[in-house]
Amino acid sequence: MGMYDPLVVEDEIDLPKFPADRRPSEIEWQTKDIGYPAGQQYKLTTDGRLLRHEEEFREKTESEKRAEAESHGFDSWADYVAFCEDATLSDCLERGLSPAAPRTQTVAEEFWLDHNMHGTFEFHGSRDDIRDGFFWSYEARFTRGALDAIVFLGRRGGDGSDSFKPDEPDTTQF
Repeated sequence: MGMYDPLVVEDEIDLPKFPADRRPSEIEWQTKDIGYPAGQQYKLTTDGRLLRHEEEFREKTESEKRAEAESHGFDSWADYVAFCEDATLSDCLERGLSPAAPRTQTVAEEFWLDHNMHGTFEFHGSRDDIRDGFFWSYEARFTRGALDAIVFLGRRGGDGSDSFKPDEPDTTQF
């Protein structure tokens, strides 16, 4: 499977050959074609832009650190950090903790930034309760940040990866 980037497709986007009685946002879309896939979230908007989800961080306050430590059963942030530094993987998992050290930063702001895409990328999605597990494949085409077209590449039934059925290309122009 490997790494991929999740993609949100807004409901007003017209996807060729997509069921008319369903919404694109019902599907978990993903791509490996926008740069190096690293779990970065993207959004395809109704005005034909590709946005990238970004976060800005800030240092946690002392009260935030104390609350986090207490939520994991420690008396202080220092005790929490010391435990995580010395604990084995199984010790961490027994307490429901990540094996990584506690983060001193937290998200201060989340926002969407225009990715200014130029070129193409494929995206794919499926949902078991829509069309018996069909898997849809599309290509989005951009010029200088603006979506030009979405091309239907094919679909695959629930029979496995070898059941891919390329179809006559069907394109929605923007």
